[in-house]
Amino acid sequence: MFNLNLHKEKLSTDYIGQVIQYYPTLDSTNTKTWELIFEKVENGTVVITDNQISGRGRQANKWISAPGKSLTFSIVLYPKVMPNQINLYSLLAGLAITDCLNEHNIQAQLKWPNDILINNKKVGGILCESKISGGVIKSIVIGIGLNVNEEVTDLPLELHNKATSLMIECGKEYQLEILLANILNHLEHRIKNKETNTQLLDWEKHCAHLNQKLAFHSGNETVTGVFKGLTKIGQAIISKDGEELIFDSGESV
Repeated sequence: MFNLNLHKEKLSTDYIGQVIQYYPTLDSTNTKTWELIFEKVENGTVVITDNQISGRGRQANKWISAPGKSLTFSIVLYPKVMPNQINLYSLLAGLAITDCLNEHNIQAQLKWPNDILINNKKVGGILCESKISGGVIKSIVIGIGLNVNEEVTDLPLELHNKATSLMIECGKEYQLEILLANILNHLEHRIKNKETNTQLLDWEKHCAHLNQKLAFHSGNETVTGVFKGLTKIGQAIISKDGEELIFDSGESV
């Protein structure tokens, strides 16, 4: 069971994570968070569960996690920003996770648009959703799944070559409440400084495939090209057949 007191001891934010909605079991933290937004929960509210049954990834993919061994949570934001900034929030969330892992001497990398990697295996993912009203984003839900204390036997056999956890990589258990607090501390700092150019430069420094060939799904099309970096609003710049193309989002092949 999530220890709220331990989490609050390590939390140093002004608003993100100051309100926690904890549920032992949920179908999806993102789905529950949108329900709470309809009830007007506070900015920065975090919805977390020990056991997410039907976690959602990008493009209807499922996020699989072991009960009580991983972090599965969603964050409410009311940013009132232009719609073209939605990509930036997903990238900042990825950076906040790498910031946290670096504090624990874990070298993680980022894969566009929403994957966290350790040793080229996926350890976490981000699902960023938004609602637009009056031409601006009024609400954002950032859903995060991070494999923490799973052992190899907790992962489906078909994912053994693709997925990992902090436990598998480092050989020790981690306190979920402390990791969550650290991630939220870094996320608030990143969001407060989101207008600075260093954010996207930091993301590129952590990118696992900068100037390398990348294949991903964009709509019904599979795109293959060289990942050249990010635009000022977090879009991917892909070099393909001598032309530089811009993509808002995609799903890795």
